Amino acid sequence: MTGGDLNRPEPIRRHHARPVDGNTPPRLAAKRLRDGEVQIVTDLYKTGAEILAQLQELLPALPQGADYATRQEHRRTGREAAMRLLAPIRDHCLDLQDARTIGFLELLYPGLRRFSLPFVRVQELYGAWTRYEEGVHLAVLGHRVHPFYGTYAPTRTVHLELFATWLSQYEGARTRAVDVGTGCGVLALMLGKARFEQVYATDDNPNAIESLAQELKRRTDAWPVSLSVCDLLGEGGPPMDLIVFNPPWMRGQAESLVERALLFQDGLFERFFEQASRRLAPEGRVVMLFSNIMELVQPDEPHPIQTELDRGRFRLVQRLRRKVKPAPDETGRVRRTRERVEVWELALAKG
Repeated sequence: MTGGDLNRPEPIRRHHARPVDGNTPPRLAAKRLRDGEVQIVTDLYKTGAEILAQLQELLPALPQGADYATRQEHRRTGREAAMRLLAPIRDHCLDLQDARTIGFLELLYPGLRRFSLPFVRVQELYGAWTRYEEGVHLAVLGHRVHPFYGTYAPTRTVHLELFATWLSQYEGARTRAVDVGTGCGVLALMLGKARFEQVYATDDNPNAIESLAQELKRRTDAWPVSLSVCDLLGEGGPPMDLIVFNPPWMRGQAESLVERALLFQDGLFERFFEQASRRLAPEGRVVMLFSNIMELVQPDEPHPIQTELDRGRFRLVQRLRRKVKPAPDETGRVRRTRERVEVWELALAKG
């Protein structure tokens, strides 16, 4: 794909931002951002990083015990202020004296020579480029994957390990399987290793499809995978023996490409189950990777999988669960968690 076909931060070609550099007190610049003024860094990457750090200190503290919605709104407010700090781009490089190499600037903006981006977007691009170059090792695959910009890659793998357990016990047909919302392609790669004759991978994010396409080119042991940019399963196509879906686990408003893999909005599960009911082979299986995190954090939200089961188009074959090992917080303490990851195996209800 070309840069114009991929999702990318929107380039800013004209602006009336106030220039800021190391002579501007970072706290003063941060106050101006908070109060609505647009500014652009003109000297060092370090200058922008210091201003954004000061902005975080200026934001009101979250009340103790704030609920999920309050935390999200607090984060959104800070994000809006931070987006008012810009960084200049020239000839596919960050136009600052201590510029860092960000290869995505050339890949995503091949025809643009001069423009600006919000500084936080530059930080995201740099982090994504580092991850893309270094790769992310996934034990369930036995090798690294290299997620393209804007592509979700798991930071923990207990749900993938649970799916691997389920897949090792699968005794159904292995003609066709599809990984819906493939992200960086981990499940599609696992299905390929499980020797399905044909693996399909779909995603409505073209960056994800580009990511998996590049991954397959890197592999010397690659197998056929059909890639498609579409909504969920798309329209039409052959029946599937196995439909695998690792959907977002919580309801919310996504503010970035990666967050779209974490937060869902109305209609996602309804569309998925409608498409799956038409595409699943009579003896096929729908397998969904999920978590009870929504029940813990958003207890008033209806459970999307159970809601579909209550409708009667599908029946539950089995549900596997595994405890999530808690990660240490910023102080190094490990807090107990009630979260469990889940694998739901569904089949068509017999009419």
